[in-house]
Parts: sequence; structure tokens; C-alpha cells
Amino acid sequence: MASQRDPRLDSIKASLMFLVVFGHLLEGIKSTAPLLSQIYDFLYLFHMPAFVFLSGYVIKDNQGVNYRTLVRHIIMPFITLSVFYELLELLINHQFSQYIRSGAPNWILWYLYSLIIWKLLLPIIMRLRFPLCWVLLASFAFSLLHFDGYAFGILRSVIFFPFFIAGNIARENQYFSLTRWITKSYAPAAGVLILIIGYGVSLYLDTGLLYGSVTNASLGYTPLAGIMLRTLYYLAALGCIYAFCALTQAATMLAQMGTRTLVIYGLHGPAVKFAFWPLIPNVHTPWQIIITSVTAILLTWLLSRDVAQKVFNSGTQWTGLLLMPRSYTESGR
Repeated sequence: MASQRDPRLDSIKASLMFLVVFGHLLEGIKSTAPLLSQIYDFLYLFHMPAFVFLSGYVIKDNQGVNYRTLVRHIIMPFITLSVFYELLELLINHQFSQYIRSGAPNWILWYLYSLIIWKLLLPIIMRLRFPLCWVLLASFAFSLLHFDGYAFGILRSVIFFPFFIAGNIARENQYFSLTRWITKSYAPAAGVLILIIGYGVSLYLDTGLLYGSVTNASLGYTPLAGIMLRTLYYLAALGCIYAFCALTQAATMLAQMGTRTLVIYGLHGPAVKFAFWPLIPNVHTPWQIIITSVTAILLTWLLSRDVAQKVFNSGTQWTGLLLMPRSYTESGR
């Protein structure tokens, strides 16, 4: 019997998914006004770290890997979406993307790519004493190196890994339990205060640092300054994760949408990049926020509908049948 989903977590995921779509829409216009750039940086302080945190939080068995589930629900969607994104690039821009030319996952697909790596490494890391300390040390060490952070998705996988491990620890450790803290009577008020502080912190963090794909040297930081700023980032992001969860966990009307975040995440990218980015910069700044917000709401809602789920499932199933015909034929969906 399948385990029952927690509607509070699905509500949080749905709220985060709106911010992801909204943030990607802002990416095309943030250079037109300082306020848009500041909002953009604030969202990037915590919205993807929060998704990574929750991805680690929902894993119950951290001592092994369910390879069948990993292949069906992460690897096949990643391959399907990668092919889809590259075909669109070829059709519209008449060349493959710069991502594939550097061996990196296409744009937003880094998350699925890194999720594969995190799930494979989780059983190994969680057998160590103080696992969070080890992945933080790895993050600081990789940030000190001189290399293209986008290449092969390496740097993001390392930089965001502590959030994945922290999420899993929060599930295992009652003191850090997400559900324990976000349901406190004072949690909403504390959440508002923490997010305000987080906004202030984000003003002092470079966008490249928030992306997690740029090394300290590329940002012009000394090793010590880079480590201090990265530490500030981790602390601020973690605080904002708990704060945002406290403010959105009661929005249970969004819970159903939160069960389909993978579909929304995977399919909103091309719509944002090829349909909305060329249009939104032509609108005056006061209207950009309104139009971007409404567009994000509508796009998130539309991609959570059954038809989007069916299209997405059909694509991944065909990919599975082409690459692993025996497995998909014998076990079915």
C-alpha cells in the first residue's frame, strides 16, 4: 500500500513551484529595473534550495537506492526533457544549446541531473559521521577551484548537496523536523521576520553565488571572503526555507497541484524561454510585475492539469520503451 502523502508538504511544493515559474519569467526582464533584480535574487536565495531540501526530506530509506524508481521517475524524465529541449533549440535557433556543447544539462534540467547524483550518493554520505559537515567541506573546496562551474553540472551538484542532506537529516532528527517547527503557533510571525531578513541578506550576495554555478575566483572573491559569503548564504537560505514552509504549509487548496511539480517544472521552461521572454521586456516596468505574476499563476495551473500529466507520462514512457524495452514491457507502469 502506497504511503499517504502529507498535504502540508504538497502545499509547500505548489507554492514553491509558483515561485520557480515566476523567477524564471523574471530572468528575462530583471535587467530592466533594480527592483526586479532584487526580487529575483531574493527568490534565488531560497526557492531552489527549498526544493532540494524537500527532495531530501521525503526520502524515508537513506541506506539504499531504489534503482527502478530512480530510473522511472527521475532518469527517464531527465532524458525525455533533455531531448525535447534540445530539439526545440535546434528548431528555433538552428543549433544545439550551449549547455550540451559544454556537457551540461540544459538550463533548468540541472536539478533533475543533480537529483540523480544526490540520490545515488545519499546512502554513502549518510553512513559517515557528521554527513552535513562533509558535504559542506566539499562545497567550500570546490568553490575554491578554478574551472567552468557549468561544465557537466558539477558545481551545482556540490553546492546544493548540503540542502539535500540537511533535508534528510531534518526528517531523521526530531529536533530539526520540518513539521515540528513550521506548526508552532509563532511560526508564521517568525517566518515573516526571517524572510525580511533574508531579503536584506540577498542584497549583499552576488547572483552568480546564488546560482551555485560560479566559483569564488570567477566572482572575484578571495578564498576567505568566498567561504564567509557561502556560509552566510547557507544560513540565510536554510532560515528562509523553514520560514517559507511555515507560511505556506496551511495552503491545502494547492496540495493537488503540489503532487505534479515535476511536470510543471519540466514543461514550463520552453514556454517561458521561447514564448514569454520575447514579449515581457516590451512592457513598461509597473506592469511587468503584474503580468509576470498572472502569467506565472496561469502557467503553473495549466501545467498541473491532467492533460499535461498525460503528455508528460507518455513522453517518459516512450523513452523507457526505447531505451529499456524489456523492463518497461515486463513491469508495466
